Amino acid sequence: MSKFFSHRTLKYGSNALAIVLIALGILAVVNFLTTRYHARFDLTARGLYTLSPKTVSLLENLSEDVNVVAFFREAERRDYAHLLEQYAYHSRRFAYRFVDPDREPIEAKRYAVTRYGVSVIEYGNREDRIREASEKALTNAIARLASEERQVVYFVGGHDEAHPDDQSETGFSQAKQLLIEGNHDVRPSLVLAQMQRVPKNCDVLIVAGPKRPFLPAEIDALATYLDRGGAAFFLLDPLVTTGLEPLLQKWSVGLRDDFVVDKSDVLPGADFSVPVTTHYSKHPITDRHSGLQTFYPLTRSMVRVGSLPGSEVSSLVLSSPHSWSETNLDALRDKDADAVKYTSGADRPGPLWLAMVVEGPVTIAAKAGDERRGARARMVVFGDSDFASNRFVEKVGNGDLFMNATNWLLRARDKITIRPKSTRHRPLTLGPGEEFWFRWVYWLALPAVPIVAGVLVWWRRR
Repeated sequence: MSKFFSHRTLKYGSNALAIVLIALGILAVVNFLTTRYHARFDLTARGLYTLSPKTVSLLENLSEDVNVVAFFREAERRDYAHLLEQYAYHSRRFAYRFVDPDREPIEAKRYAVTRYGVSVIEYGNREDRIREASEKALTNAIARLASEERQVVYFVGGHDEAHPDDQSETGFSQAKQLLIEGNHDVRPSLVLAQMQRVPKNCDVLIVAGPKRPFLPAEIDALATYLDRGGAAFFLLDPLVTTGLEPLLQKWSVGLRDDFVVDKSDVLPGADFSVPVTTHYSKHPITDRHSGLQTFYPLTRSMVRVGSLPGSEVSSLVLSSPHSWSETNLDALRDKDADAVKYTSGADRPGPLWLAMVVEGPVTIAAKAGDERRGARARMVVFGDSDFASNRFVEKVGNGDLFMNATNWLLRARDKITIRPKSTRHRPLTLGPGEEFWFRWVYWLALPAVPIVAGVLVWWRRR
């Protein structure tokens, strides 16, 4: 028996077994430690896999859990999954999961998600939604939810406007819900005739399709609000004189007494008085609307008038080149479709301005040092209010355009600017001599190393 245990094979075998067991023990300890203590290193030149310091600071100071539910198809998740992993690495309060709307339709219905690429961010009892898979969009959404301050939106009332609590087809309750989901505080309708002024806490004032004229005192209150750097969203339908026309002309916005006709691209179930467009001017509001259609049930056109020194005035939405500005309003009132036809000299050919945007000059607020107001007033004017009504706001790109315009008016005070990172092309350039040595080292020296090592081992054992 003693000879058996002293046998050379058993001796070396037991040594090998001991080494294997020690190695496995070390691996087990290392694996145990890495599950609890781990670090990430980004060796890319531009930090492609490193979050910005602002994002890291936000994640480290979260007071409540953040849960992201991302509705993506499986083939489109990879890049976004890498980004979400970085967020989870920096905070134990951050969690995420992916949902494929096709495979889990019940979950998509529960979150009222009808398209791919939507992320629902849940923070406590609040939530926000983004449609862009980027660090900037995700960090801004978390910052909005974590912020104690909510920006205040007022709807003007008293002129038979669309009401934010009206759930009928012509109401604006769904638009109000979009604003609430964006973490905005939507206040009851503001009756300017009673208040005589716009409240100081108003961040955006929405005038949604008034059907009765404004009183002079109300127009003065609006003028004072804009002069002090306010932000206003006007949705003004054709065939209605609101009394706001002179005020808008002061800000270089001219409303035409017409309606836009487009017989080239008619929506199913609609007629030529509902122009459809995919044409937008270059502006932060419409940056992501390229190729996305919006439509406007009975809209007027508008034009820039005069010159407001120090201001920026431009179109925002344009009709198609096949449209025209119909000035025969009697045909619209009488619903005489045969009378609606292009008349040279009286009607204007497209493309026509369906919406305008104005950023005014330095205001009284800036001179007075009022930090709540911006340095410049902002205004968005649409020639139609129905596109944002309950009947149409969820159709195609209408709701997105309404929210993008509102967010621009809100000046994005709580938004964090994070520049997108890009790879850098850094080719290796070799001279003739360097290329010669590199080739022979690669072809000869590297393969020779294991060969020489093998010969030396064989020679020693021999």
